[in-house]
Amino acid sequence: MRYANKVVSMDEALSHVRSGTRLMLGEFVGAGEAARCIETLLCSGVNELTLIANTPGLRGGFLKAKLFASGQLAEFIGTHVGTTEESTHAYLTDAVRVTEFFPMGTWAEKVRAGALGLGGALVPVGIGMLDQPGMFPARDTPKQKIAIDGREFFVEPPLRADVSIIKGWRADTFGNVEFRGTSLQNQRDIAMAGRYTIVEVNEIVEVGTIPPERVGCPGVFVNAVVQGLTLEAQHALYRQHWTRLGRLPDAIAVEARA
Repeated sequence: MRYANKVVSMDEALSHVRSGTRLMLGEFVGAGEAARCIETLLCSGVNELTLIANTPGLRGGFLKAKLFASGQLAEFIGTHVGTTEESTHAYLTDAVRVTEFFPMGTWAEKVRAGALGLGGALVPVGIGMLDQPGMFPARDTPKQKIAIDGREFFVEPPLRADVSIIKGWRADTFGNVEFRGTSLQNQRDIAMAGRYTIVEVNEIVEVGTIPPERVGCPGVFVNAVVQGLTLEAQHALYRQHWTRLGRLPDAIAVEARA
């Protein structure tokens, strides 16, 4: 059986991200960020983006956080803005529109609903608090609720994107993705929730190299595979950043001796 080769250049893959795009990014406070894709977006000049992501990223001017300072974002749909100075400033100055925040589990369920083609998710979290008058003044209408068996639920619409970008350890040329550690997150759902999905990986291999049980996102949900940093370069990037923040033991010890 012949498999389509989905390996493309970074420029070709990101040509699908245009001004006004709804863009969904996989990550968790910096872990599992598509470094080369984000760096390319920062230089692309596209703007008025709606960013859909769990968190705004890692503090200290790291990768995705720079999007909040670059003026390229019009709106953010996530769980909070407090992990980076850039996102906090953009929120407090109304440089980036935030209609409401979602509990992390609710946000993940909204993405899953979008991934599976569901009409939404029924969520009890926040009833009696998130529905209070004035809680989300930027919303045009109150949060929709429904009662089932005497219990109230929010009706949370699905989250979908024009383009989704996920980050894996390695992928084959057809787009089957293998993840490592924290980067697994809910990236398969994010891939499925995008009309066009890009995966950035440390290593590209031939079809059949990744054992079936290790495939975290099947290639049928991926449109483009792009080469990212090598695993060694990725480790160096994160090590340098954590050292700069003074969060690595060796860096702290060196600083104390200085």
